[in-house]
Amino acid sequence: MRFRPILFSVLFLSFLSYATASETKGKNGKADPPRVVLPDATSRPVNSLPSGVVSVKPEMPLGPPDILKAYEIGMNIVVQQMSEDFREILQEHQANQISSEQAQYLLQQKYQLAMMQFQTLCALHDVLKHDIDQAAAQAKQSDKSIDSGGDTVVTVPLPTSSSGRK
Repeated sequence: MRFRPILFSVLFLSFLSYATASETKGKNGKADPPRVVLPDATSRPVNSLPSGVVSVKPEMPLGPPDILKAYEIGMNIVVQQMSEDFREILQEHQANQISSEQAQYLLQQKYQLAMMQFQTLCALHDVLKHDIDQAAAQAKQSDKSIDSGGDTVVTVPLPTSSSGRK
């Protein structure tokens, strides 16, 4: 099935753009570098396992309903991100940081990008929903054919050896 790689790439791009836009700014206006927290090697015995290894639960593979839900979540994220981008552009324009032409251009670019992402997720959602509906209809039909054929009795005549007697 080719939908999973497409789904994961679209969701990754959506989450990546969302995460990039929501970075916190430092005092100098630049993004703060990520903080690295190193565990203290002296506080834990050498033979002990990290608590994260013991508490890990195996993940179940995603089924079609889960993927449908992921598409819906992705569509909501695209809409929220576009709204935040619009708000930021309008605030910059009102603060006279960008011109009207720049604001219009940026708004058009953000709108087109969001529409492409949204339409892609909608199309993937519709295709998967159609496949799920078809599979359910086929399963229902096969159940009906099994149920209707369950009362049939088949009789087979016993073989006779007529070649030995003449």
